[in-house]
Amino acid sequence: MTAGWARGHGLSIVPTTAAAALADPALHRALADGVEYGYAGPLPDLPADATWFLVREGRADVGVAVLQRDVPRAGTAALLALAIAPDHRGRATATKAILVIERRLAREGVTRLIARVPRTNGRGLYFLLRVGYTPIDPADAPASSDDVTWFARGGRG
Repeated sequence: MTAGWARGHGLSIVPTTAAAALADPALHRALADGVEYGYAGPLPDLPADATWFLVREGRADVGVAVLQRDVPRAGTAALLALAIAPDHRGRATATKAILVIERRLAREGVTRLIARVPRTNGRGLYFLLRVGYTPIDPADAPASSDDVTWFARGGRG
């Protein structure tokens, strides 16, 4: 079994590959729902240097997180995706996962975590607002051709 990158709140965040995460139909569905609930098209491309993680609860893979470090500047990490499999939603798993990720990144010296949500994902937009993130100025976000909103915890900017 792969060693965990971070643990807490009953979850383990475990390194994986894009291929492994996408091979799990429930995680693929979770990522598709992250574009828009019920989305059936191709998933958006994520940067080649992004790091993929499984979100595990016990021995079950219940979600996936994708991070990119030092974007748009050193000391900032970008959460490109945090998706929980449909059968595991409704139990604050994503909230717990983002807290565990934030804590681990802080130990690594990351001073800011920003997160993106496609504007077609109303649940994702609401989730980030609910956990204390607010939209940031697009000038402070990575360049993107996607129609996304970027968020950070706390105040604007």
